Amino acid sequence: MGVWTIAQIQDITKQHAYRVYNKYKNKSEPRLLPCGRKPKEISEEEVRIVKDTFKEFPVGACNMQLILKERGINISHNRLHKIMKQEKLAKEDLKKQRRRKWVRYERKHSLSLVHTDWFTHKGKEGIVFIDDASRFLTGCEIFDNANTDNSLLVFTKSLKYGKPKQVMSDHGTQFVSNERHWCNNPVESRFTEHLRELGIKHIKARVKHPQSNGKAERVIGTLKQLWNYFGSLDKAVDYYNYKRPHMSLNNGKLRTPYQAFLDKSRK
Repeated sequence: MGVWTIAQIQDITKQHAYRVYNKYKNKSEPRLLPCGRKPKEISEEEVRIVKDTFKEFPVGACNMQLILKERGINISHNRLHKIMKQEKLAKEDLKKQRRRKWVRYERKHSLSLVHTDWFTHKGKEGIVFIDDASRFLTGCEIFDNANTDNSLLVFTKSLKYGKPKQVMSDHGTQFVSNERHWCNNPVESRFTEHLRELGIKHIKARVKHPQSNGKAERVIGTLKQLWNYFGSLDKAVDYYNYKRPHMSLNNGKLRTPYQAFLDKSRK
C-alpha cells in the first residue's frame, strides 16, 4: 500500500505514517502508539491567574485568552475553559457544542443604525439603544413601566453621542401604534413621528423574527449577566461600554464598544 492509503486506514496524517515507518522499519514487532502529547497538568499559578483575571473581567475563555495575551501570558482558550469549568466559573453550553456557520452583518460606520428593545429583569422594565457598527450602548435605563414616554426619554438622552440615520425596533406598543384591520388610515405612533421630525428613518423588524433585531437581544442577555455580577445596571453598562473587550470588534487588537464607536465614526 501507499503511505497515503495507510494513513487513511489508520486515521493519521501522511507525515506521521512516514515517521512511524522510519522509526520501526528495522524492528520485528512495530507498535503504533496514540498520537498527540500527554496533557500538561494544570498548575496552581494558572488557576490563580484565571481567578484574578475573571474577578477583573468576568468574560469567557476566548476573550480571556486575548486579555492575557496583551499582558504577555499565553494560555490557550481550551485550557482556560478547562480551568474555568474546574473552578465553577464556566459551564458547558450544549447549543455551542454544534459547529455553526457564522454570518455577521454590521454597518460600516457608527450611528448608521441603532437597535432598540425593551426587556424585563429583577422586576424592572429596561430599554437599550445599541449602535450596530460598534455595539456601543448609547442609551440604557430602567423604569417601572415600559411605555412610549420612557422610550422617547432615553432616546433623547442618547442623542448626546450623535443622531443616528436609522433606528430599528420591534412592533411593541412602545414604538409602533396598534394597527387594526378595520382602520384604513392608522395613526402614526409618537415614537415614529418623533424620529421622522428629526430626519431619522424608523425600521420595524420582521414580526416573530427576533433575529432581525438580534444585536439588541444579544446585548440584553449580556447586560442581565453583568447586572447580576455587579449588582447594579449602571456598573454593568459602564463595564460593558468602556472596560469589557468585545470579541466581535477585534481587528488585531482588543477594543471596547466605545473604542470601536470612535474608530468607526464617519471622518
